[in-house]
Amino acid sequence: MADVWVLSPSHSEPEKSRLIRSDAITYLSTSAEELVAARVGSDDTVVLVHRATQGGRDLPEDFHLAYLAKLAVARGRARVSEEDLVLLADTDENGAWDWSVLPVSELWPG
Repeated sequence: MADVWVLSPSHSEPEKSRLIRSDAITYLSTSAEELVAARVGSDDTVVLVHRATQGGRDLPEDFHLAYLAKLAVARGRARVSEEDLVLLADTDENGAWDWSVLPVSELWPG
């Protein structure tokens, strides 16, 4: 079974990003500005999504629920995949926020 990761671009340093393994996330908090994640027993938090990465568009108030719904889809795909999958938050052509599930090879074809 493949792992599912979340790609988190840095809003302060656009050339940087990080990958967070989804099964390590046990806490989510969302606002119009950002979606924050943490692990139980840890004071460390990480911003998964920030509105600055998409031209300042506010996040929907239920974007953490949209993440969980797309994570369920990704976990289903991961059960039969040999390739790790990545969740990526982005805006569509209408400017609406959504989550995409991509195999690592689409992000890094090397």
